[in-house]
Amino acid sequence: MHAEMGYMARDPASRSDIQKWFPGARTVVFGAFSYLLGTGDGTGPESTGRLARYAVPPDYHDTLKDIMRKTAAWCESEWKGTAAKVFVDTSPILERLYARYAGLGWVGKNSMLLSRTGSFFLIAGMALDRELEPDIPVTDHCGSCSRCLDACPTDAFPQPRVLDASRCIAYFTVEHRKKPIPQEFREGHGEWIFGCDICQDVCPWNRFAPKSQIFESRLPLRIELEELAGLTPELFNKRFKGTPLRRTGWSSVIRNVLLAMGNSKDRNHIPTLNRFASHEDPILAEQARWSLGRIDKIEM
Repeated sequence: MHAEMGYMARDPASRSDIQKWFPGARTVVFGAFSYLLGTGDGTGPESTGRLARYAVPPDYHDTLKDIMRKTAAWCESEWKGTAAKVFVDTSPILERLYARYAGLGWVGKNSMLLSRTGSFFLIAGMALDRELEPDIPVTDHCGSCSRCLDACPTDAFPQPRVLDASRCIAYFTVEHRKKPIPQEFREGHGEWIFGCDICQDVCPWNRFAPKSQIFESRLPLRIELEELAGLTPELFNKRFKGTPLRRTGWSSVIRNVLLAMGNSKDRNHIPTLNRFASHEDPILAEQARWSLGRIDKIEM
């Protein structure tokens, strides 16, 4: 249930069989890297919008690729004649599947890879054309807990371990670019302006999540909404260069900011929303008008 993320439906054979991508593959090696930083519990004033925790460090792709390339080079040096191929969230491989087989965790009811040290980690891997002794897959430890399912404000889980991306806050705020967010899900978005951690924040296993040893904070968990709305596209690109927000882009992030303003019901945002209500971008203009209407519904 991948909404409009068509790339997830392409080349299904390669996604489930790594040898379709790297014919020589005999072993898949995975690492898990915490991105949890000491940035608080995410609570803050209504004048701010919240980012998912993975957006706080710089974009992770280069960092993890560098680690895995060094690991691959070590393997090729240690075992002469061995070839390795690295992947970090950019190959057709269904990485979560192989990470589960490698023993990094189990698939939680929120469809994320989950371990006894939580889910605030990123995975990166490499395929080797050499046989290694496999690890044992981890058994499920969710039990009867359904906190993640119950907490989702947009009901994005039709059943345990099935995510309907077409209802997911993280999908809409990150991947659903240059389009309006469907009105039936807007109130559920609350304060989120990039991603969503609700189903992870309520998971009991994340009480044991370790702090990151490889990432440093680049952004705060919360940013003033008015400050973001005042950025031109040029200033936005400069400020968020090297972060996931830059990839999503100015117009989509500002759309999310305007939505968060409406959900905050803070009348101090009315001048900014009025300014965007006549914006040349029809998506931003419509979102601003919707948010104004939400604030105007407040009983004075």
